[in-house]
Order: sequence, then structure tokens, then C-alpha cells
Amino acid sequence: MAASKDSNPSPTVVIIGAGLTGLLTAQALKKACFFLPLSFSNGSLTPLQHGFQVFMYDSEPHLNSRPRDWTIALHWALPLFSSLLPSSILSQFDKAICNPHLQFDEWAETLPMYNGETGDIIFTSAVPGTRRITRRGLREVLSEGLDIVWGRKVKAVDTETDKERVKVTLEGEEGVEEEQEVWADYVLGTDGAGSKVREILFADQENGEEKAKVKRSGFMIGTCIVDYQDEETVQKVLEKHPVFAMAMTRGAVGGFGVQYTNEIAPGNLQHTFFWSKVWKGSFSQTPDIPRKGTAAVRYLKQSWQGLSPDFQVLIDSTPEDDTHTKAFVDEMGTWIAQPFGNRDGRVTLAGDAGHPMLILRGQGFQHAVTDVHNYVQALLAIRDSGADRKEVFAAYDKDMVERGSKAALQALEEAELSMDATNVEKMLMVRKGLGRSV
Repeated sequence: MAASKDSNPSPTVVIIGAGLTGLLTAQALKKACFFLPLSFSNGSLTPLQHGFQVFMYDSEPHLNSRPRDWTIALHWALPLFSSLLPSSILSQFDKAICNPHLQFDEWAETLPMYNGETGDIIFTSAVPGTRRITRRGLREVLSEGLDIVWGRKVKAVDTETDKERVKVTLEGEEGVEEEQEVWADYVLGTDGAGSKVREILFADQENGEEKAKVKRSGFMIGTCIVDYQDEETVQKVLEKHPVFAMAMTRGAVGGFGVQYTNEIAPGNLQHTFFWSKVWKGSFSQTPDIPRKGTAAVRYLKQSWQGLSPDFQVLIDSTPEDDTHTKAFVDEMGTWIAQPFGNRDGRVTLAGDAGHPMLILRGQGFQHAVTDVHNYVQALLAIRDSGADRKEVFAAYDKDMVERGSKAALQALEEAELSMDATNVEKMLMVRKGLGRSV
């Protein structure tokens, strides 16, 4: 059911984008509806009858339409993440963990950085409580119980027709579905690094279209998701680390870890692994680099040679077929957050839509979780305390922009430093580990 202009007495929130940030926001608002202040009536406590009407739209045709999956470490934001979820959803969190069968001891909760050319450990960072999950697995958990409208892309956001509410125009598949109009009190753009909502918010600024565009970072990333065909290679990965290990080489930094784990019989675990390489480069300079498939596997294997034998075997043993290896190559994007007009507190951003950043130190999703927490608290302050909408969301945006821009700049600097092992002592990874630095 779509939100009409006059049908909902409760505050209506339209979320554009069903990625992790959007799904987490929807679940957090769902929880907020169940934990409301209580009124005393006829000798009993009764929940007040006001919550949030939440509508979610995504341009993808269905939840798992993207062939690409990747892992994400939840570390300093994990307690906050857990607090946002209804208990029924939080209880399923283990389904998203890359290896939920692992005994998480001190070594499992340590991140080692190896010298990829000698095989020696350069440094280790303690990461107590950290859990590495897959994006696909966590989306499946977070989508539980939500009514998501798929195949709808935002076309326009109108805040002029009505000074209190927002009209969102959504388009479906060209020539198949007509445009749809929905009304909301609040619109949250969680539509990723190339956010259309961000583009709309910057449209009234000089050079707004250019300002809103995600920028090429000059850093490439290649990933192979691998089913190794011999137990010896499997054990070599796990010996490096049972979750994830990093390796620095000349001109590149990479990682090796567990992506999926299936228990095919009691105590008999089958692992799928991944390895990733980050290096300086751009599609603008090397447009012929293959982006996926067998050609990408060959390219990545051939371009990462000269490692120590215990790492090189993990590269060279990667099968060159689509059955056992999925490969993806891309240039990472970034955008340094900057102020925008939030239409009197009615339209704003969260997650990668507000501050896309490089993966170094894994800060992006931690800040997305922080955004979600702050966004829900802002809505609760307006709903329960009568706080001024414009003031509340001016404060939300100010924090998100300042925090997101600093984190994105730190990630860029970390990427530069990671290209040369002589800079290792300058890295935030050494000085602060995965801990919060903004």
C-alpha cells in the first residue's frame, strides 16, 4: 500500500534504497513503534497509539538481484547496531556471520597484517567483539518482516506543492509500469554511493549536479570469491587467520578470509573464501581491465605475483572458471560530504548516500549505523517531545556531514599509506586499529 496525501495520521517515512542502511532504519523504526510511552487508563497501562508509517522503495528487481557479494566487519558500531533491532531480528544475526560456527577466542578477534612478500606479521590489532558478515546475508536478515516495493526508482522529490509534506515520484520499468506518487512527512535517501536523492538535494545549488557526483578515488579493487579444490589450500587460508587477514606488498594491499561457511554434516564445515587486492589505478587510465568473469580472474592472478609462497599459493590455486570462482574488479568511489538543503528537515541522507568512503579500516558501515541511530533519535524527539523539526534535522545533518567527511578523508589517506610498507607506522590501522577515529 502506498502512502497517499491524507490517509495516514501517523508520521510517514519514505525510505529510498533497501541496502543495509535503509533496512536497518526500517527495522529501527519498527522497534520504535513497539516501545512507545505508556498511558494509564482504566487501571491498566496501554501503549499510546502512535508510531511510524514506513514505506520502502528500491530500484533493484528483488533482494538478491546483484551477483556481487562482499564481507563487512562490524566492530565499534556493533553494540549500537544491536540496540536498534527488534529482538526477533537480532536473534537471527548469526545467519549473516561469515563463519557462525567459529569459537571466537582472542586470536579470532585479532586482525593481523602480514608482509605479503616475506610472510611475516607486521602488526596485529585487537578487535574484541568484531563479527565479519556478508552483505547479502545481513540483507536477508534485515529484510525479514518488511514490505519492500522493488523495481521503483526515485525520479523526483517535490517539497514545494505542500509546505509540510513531501511528494515522491517513482518510476518503474520503462514501458511496463506507470509512475507512482507517494506522500511522506519525511524522506530518507539510503540509495548508495550514486544516490539519486543526493543529486536532487543538490539540484538547487550552483554546479549542484557536479557537486553531488561520487568521485573516482584513483584506487582499484579486485576480489575473487573462491571454492578451493583441495583441503591443503583451505587449511593454508585458515592458518593465516580463521576470519580475515591482511597483507601488504609493494604497491598493493590485500586481504584473505572466509566468506561463507556451510555445515554439510555435524562438525563438517565447508568454506568459501575470498581474496581482495587494492592498488592505485583508474579505469580512465586502463579502460580495458576486465571487470568480471574468468578474464577478471586471470587478470587478478597475473597482476599479483611475487608474494611469499604461503600467500602466492592462495592466488595461484584460484580456479579459472565461473563454477568455482566469482571475480569482480572496480574503481572505488568516494565523496567528501558537504552541506545541502534538507528542505526544512523533511529530506536527508544516511549511509553511503551521505558519505561514501573507501573500505580501508572498514569505517563506512560503522558510520551508517551511527546515522541510523541519530536519525531515529531525531524522529523520536519530534514525535515524543515536540522538538522543532528544522532544528533537529539541522543538527543531524551537521553531524553527519562533519563526521562523514572526516572519515572519508581518513580512508583516502589510509589507502595512500597502505601502498608502501615504510609508511606503516603512520597508518591509523596501527595507531587505532579498527577503532573509531571520528
